[in-house]
Order: sequence, then structure tokens, then C-alpha cells
Amino acid sequence: MNTSRTGSLLLPIIAAMAILFPFSGKAQSGASAPITIVMKQMRYNPPEQTIAPGTAVEWKNEDIYSHTVTADDGSFDSGLIAPGQSWKMTIQQPGTLHYHCRPHPNMAASLVVSANERQNAPSSESGAQSIAFAPPTSPEQIHPILVNFTAALLPLALLSDILGRIFRRHSLHNAASWMVLYAAAITPFTVLAGWWWKHAAGPDLPAKLITIHQWLGTSAAFLFVILAVWRWRIHKQGIPPSIAYLALACIAVLALVYQGSLGGTMVFGK
Repeated sequence: MNTSRTGSLLLPIIAAMAILFPFSGKAQSGASAPITIVMKQMRYNPPEQTIAPGTAVEWKNEDIYSHTVTADDGSFDSGLIAPGQSWKMTIQQPGTLHYHCRPHPNMAASLVVSANERQNAPSSESGAQSIAFAPPTSPEQIHPILVNFTAALLPLALLSDILGRIFRRHSLHNAASWMVLYAAAITPFTVLAGWWWKHAAGPDLPAKLITIHQWLGTSAAFLFVILAVWRWRIHKQGIPPSIAYLALACIAVLALVYQGSLGGTMVFGK
């Protein structure tokens, strides 16, 4: 008798649980967990993300450069996000949001906000794409390549000439003359890329720093050409470079180091 009575009491409880559990499951499945989009290696990862309305999105900067999250239509803008920092926003309206980085316009991605789509988790495939090779297409990519070319050649040329005088090796002087010539030949292209960069991303860079950087770089281009002409005349004479030439070359290297520090301050956001 007690057993039947207990069973009759359990039946309503079991029925109530069967009715309530599906609803609680739907509530859990309908909740949108916050997602993170990583900025690294000059890319947004993943480059396209589908989310539900009301989802909180965090952009985390794991790159060595400062980036922004700027809507193509101007509806939102994070401002500069320094390396190691992040920015969050909650997306409410359905639709496709295209965004980019203001200092690096080649960085672009999109958010697809859809009430009918489940949130897509970042895939390993998109992570693999973030390290795929892509040729430089914008001034902020081309300019550092050309700067690094000069930054490597000019100090090595100076070192080669100094070692040539110390060890009396004419071959070291020959190598130095060619390196200075190559550096002077590429420098005008470096200046053009720098001015292009300033025109494209100048408003997003520190005004004082970019002004000093651009005029120092332009002046350095003329200095490198003077060095190349002077060094080539020494090369034709077959004599070691003079102390005066080495002093001017040392000044050029120091100016190059200072210009590089200004460029690093701008792109690294420090």
C-alpha cells in the first residue's frame, strides 16, 4: 500500500521534470557565449565570425603593433589598441559588419550577426591562414622592408671599412663600397614609401613623431647619396676611406638608428 502511494507521488514529479528539462535546455543553448577575436601577424583571426545578436565580442591584440577595430561604415571605432590590450563590444543588430584597422588598412574582417545561425568557433584552418605568405600591398608593409634593407647595409659597410683599415684588407673596402651604393640606390624608394605611409595612415600616428620621422628620412636619403658618390670615388682611386668619410658614415648610421627608434615608437605603440 505504501509502495503504490509512493509511486503515485513520484509520477507527477517525474512528469514535471520531463516538461521542465527541455525548456531549460533551450535556454542554455540559446545563450551566446562571448567570443574572442585575436589580432596577430597583421591579421584578425578568425577573419570572419558568425554570431548571434547580443553576443559580446572581444578583440585581443597579440601582435607587436597597435591596431584598431574600425567599422567600414563608421558605426564603431575602438581607437588604438596597444599590444597586450583588448577592446570589447556587444553586437545587437543582425547583419554583416565589415571592419578594418585604420593604421593597417590591409587588415580587414567581418562579423555576421544572425539570429538563425549558431556561433562558429575559430577553426585551426583560419589559424593556419594567419601565417600564410602574402606579398606586401600597403605602404606600412613596404616601408619597413626598405628601411630594414638600408639599416642592414649601411652599418655593415661602415664596419667593413673600419675592419679593412685595421687589417689592411682591400677586399673589405670593396665590399663596403658596393654596400653603400646599394643602400643609396634603395633609399629614394624608402622615402617614397614613407611619404605614402604618412598620407595613408598619418592621422592615426603621433603628429610630432611622424613629422620628425619623415623629414629625418628624407634628409638621410640625400646624405646616403652623398656618401655613395664619395665612397665610389674612393673605390675608383683604390685607397682606404679617410677618417672624414668614416666620421660622416658614422653620423649617418646614428641618424638611421634614431629614425628607427621613432618608427618603432609609432608602430609598436610604446
